[in-house]
Amino acid sequence: MTIPVPILQTCFSRSWGGLEIQALEVAAQVGKRGYPVVLACSSSSRLASEAMARSLEVAEFPVTGYFHPGAIWNLSRYIRSKAFRIIHCQHSRDLSVVVPAADLSRVSPKIILSKRVGSYVGKRDLFHRYTYSRVSLVLAISEVIRRNVLDTTPMAPGRVLTLHDAIDAEEYSPARGDGALVREGFGFTKKNIVVGFVGRFSPGKGHEELLRAASEVVRERPLVRFLVAGEASAGEEAYEREIRALCTSLGLDGAVTFAGFRRDIPDVMASFDILAFPSHAESFGVVLIEAMAMELPVVSTNCDGVLDIVVEEETGLYVPPRNSTELASALLRLIDDPDLRRRLGVAGRKRVLEFFDRRNQIDRLENIYAEVLAEHST
Repeated sequence: MTIPVPILQTCFSRSWGGLEIQALEVAAQVGKRGYPVVLACSSSSRLASEAMARSLEVAEFPVTGYFHPGAIWNLSRYIRSKAFRIIHCQHSRDLSVVVPAADLSRVSPKIILSKRVGSYVGKRDLFHRYTYSRVSLVLAISEVIRRNVLDTTPMAPGRVLTLHDAIDAEEYSPARGDGALVREGFGFTKKNIVVGFVGRFSPGKGHEELLRAASEVVRERPLVRFLVAGEASAGEEAYEREIRALCTSLGLDGAVTFAGFRRDIPDVMASFDILAFPSHAESFGVVLIEAMAMELPVVSTNCDGVLDIVVEEETGLYVPPRNSTELASALLRLIDDPDLRRRLGVAGRKRVLEFFDRRNQIDRLENIYAEVLAEHST
């Protein structure tokens, strides 16, 4: 693509988690490649404020669900005024607004969808046949999501590709050091092995299993500490209170620290010795590649999109979902074997550099944009 074309990235989700963070990062990285990029967000959303804080051009629309005639009309006029050649939707629900708006705009932009969450609902009704007929490509973030798209939508196999989420392997690097300042700030000493967890408070992320595993681990290794980073999304505050109450009831207040929301996640991860990822089901797992890039050994549930990331006994250890006893056993194995931790960590970073580095991801995305536009011109 010789001349970067204007691109509209969309994500009308009002939540704040991995999906929204990846949407923000993709928009930012594409913009750095010289493309005129606008990120369309739901009005007054966390994503909109985070994007503006990073000096991205943001367009806000009052989108909260599926049926928004006013937003569709306003978005169509905006598409026409900016003459977008590509619309890259980062949330599948965006299609219900983007597709009719694109049709009304009479600009005929190409539409690409990044699919990050699986669906158990078939989407072959008249409405979805219409919306997906306008989608040039679906970019699934993992093999399990790619198969899910083929199983549930009218998309042809040749129009569904796997493009993994990725990270900046320079930002997430063991060169950041050992996280001594973060460890000191939380009162950890060199005698403490720190097991870390990063993720929002949401049912299914495995907080309960982590705490029950922590209870078993600390009983056998009293100097081990657990550091939990993350906050509750809107509407999930009650769940966070339940988890904190469970921590107290298990007698773990001295062994588990809740760090809350942190903007310095790479520095926080540098303070970890091990990353625990006890999610019940996950379409991918960006936290895993962040930790692996920092040469951290990981203990993860063996579910869904995680299978694209962790190689058992090579970059990490697998445990079954919802099994705190197996999680505790795997953590104890790593706690007691520093050589194994180092071996898994080094192999983990090597795998990230080969498969999940953001530069490679954006290179491939640029090629996809070029191919879509070439198809458009024939």
